[in-house]
Amino acid sequence: MQARLMDQPADFKRLGINPDQVEPWEEARREPPAPGHNEVWYFDATFADGSKSVVGFRPKDPAKMATATDSPNVNIMLTTPNGATRSDFHYFTAAEATTGTTVGCDLQYGTDTAKGDFKTYDIHVAPTNGVGCDLHYEALTAPFRQGTGIVAFGDHDEDHHTDLAVPKNKVTGTLTYDGVAHQVTGLGYHDHQWMTTNPISLYHHWLWGRMYTNRYTVYIYDFVAAQRYGFAQLPMFGLLDNETGNLLFETEGQFTLAKTLSRQPQLKRDFPKNSHYVFTNADGASVDLAITWQDELEVRDMYTNLPASAKQQFDAIGAQPAYMRYYAKGTVSYTDATGRQTTSRGDMIYEYAYLGKPDPGAHI
Repeated sequence: MQARLMDQPADFKRLGINPDQVEPWEEARREPPAPGHNEVWYFDATFADGSKSVVGFRPKDPAKMATATDSPNVNIMLTTPNGATRSDFHYFTAAEATTGTTVGCDLQYGTDTAKGDFKTYDIHVAPTNGVGCDLHYEALTAPFRQGTGIVAFGDHDEDHHTDLAVPKNKVTGTLTYDGVAHQVTGLGYHDHQWMTTNPISLYHHWLWGRMYTNRYTVYIYDFVAAQRYGFAQLPMFGLLDNETGNLLFETEGQFTLAKTLSRQPQLKRDFPKNSHYVFTNADGASVDLAITWQDELEVRDMYTNLPASAKQQFDAIGAQPAYMRYYAKGTVSYTDATGRQTTSRGDMIYEYAYLGKPDPGAHI
């Protein structure tokens, strides 16, 4: 079976997607509440005081994706300036929630809301259990999608998983924790994903992250499909200009990747310590991206301690999921079609979702 990025003229035509511009309807709900289908509007931010926020709105509980009805939910995770974590989940009935289906992000899940249009977003999570936020996002870059934003799986594109992002935003507002509303200012990221099945069944692994330098915003979602899809390499990559907010470079799919691996003792697997990408396009433009992680921020074994019944479900699809999140240093060099080159450096937080079993053919 094949896996491919839907980026051909026939794909845009069939899906009704404008190849030249991201349009507001693309930010509305894209999936029906059918079994296996779900989506997420994701927002994160890092603030000047050292605090961090992650918020996700989903019309279906990931644990209930096999059902044919909505089970709306909101998750929030805050990290305080001293590194402590505060988190909460809010669950609502379908009758308590509205997920807009026409234009823009228009979510009303009980007490919580997310509304936006690629230019601004306003996020409210009520501090029902003492953890909440009121945040305003102001886009500093244009929205980015690779091709149609859709990765299709199967010989007839039977399944899909997607990403549509606003990679860089100015974020202001308040985080509520420990009984106090804290004023914050910082930078953040937003994306919208929709899918027809659990991504764990589709991918062997991915590296996802973004980097802000003084000149550029780097977006990368380097997917490698599961074994039954031939470990197909499906990179999404964009380089945006901080001054104009416009896209400078979007990969055409031609790239090389050199890595050095490091053993993670808790997970007993090799993960890239250094990742060196070189993306080249037909017009001669290229981007050289070198990433070296400095610190492990999160180590998560999603398989070993599961009950036998859950392990059997993963075993049936060849999955043995684990997750890493890193703080890294990065260097990006951009060469435009005329040969002019500029180089910039920055800090990066990225995740490495290692979902399949170790395999020498999986491009780890």
